[in-house]
Amino acid sequence: MKPDKFIAIDFETANRNMASACAIGIVVFQEGVLTYKESFLIRPHQNLYSFDPSFIDIHHIRPEDVAEQPEFDQLWPMIREIIKDGILVAHNASFDMTVLMSLINLYKLEYDHFSYFCTVKLSGSAFKFLPSHRLNVVAEHLGIHLDHHDAGSDAFACAQIVNQTMILTGIYHPWELCDALMVPIGSSWYL
Repeated sequence: MKPDKFIAIDFETANRNMASACAIGIVVFQEGVLTYKESFLIRPHQNLYSFDPSFIDIHHIRPEDVAEQPEFDQLWPMIREIIKDGILVAHNASFDMTVLMSLINLYKLEYDHFSYFCTVKLSGSAFKFLPSHRLNVVAEHLGIHLDHHDAGSDAFACAQIVNQTMILTGIYHPWELCDALMVPIGSSWYL
């Protein structure tokens, strides 16, 4: 049987380059229990260290906030250990998974194959009646506190969407939940 551990991640980027991550939020649920919740500021790689003012306006992370923070490759051993043996989830997963793979490729990091699904698609299937399936709309509907575009808060809201959907449907395994709600599961092999 596939593991029931799911890991919600959320990245914020400094600019349009998908490898310019400046923050990551990580939230882990195992057997329906929150087991890990953390966020980290990330100093973008020196070749990508330009902050677009329009991005700063969204996430409020400035160059001086990350100047003394680790680069992604320094965080990767810990992140790799956290995400192994689980399925990744993200709200608009195509963005976050592309950021993750862009960072892995930029730093030439070893990684374990992973699977993932998108909570935009999950909420679209579970909450069809909502006018939108943006993170803030779904979070508000489910009563989840959200400090939008804070990586830790976004990851926690994403994880809570999965957890609350499990409770509402009575399906407590992420793979079975996706199967029941016809949510596609992606693979790192195809990123």
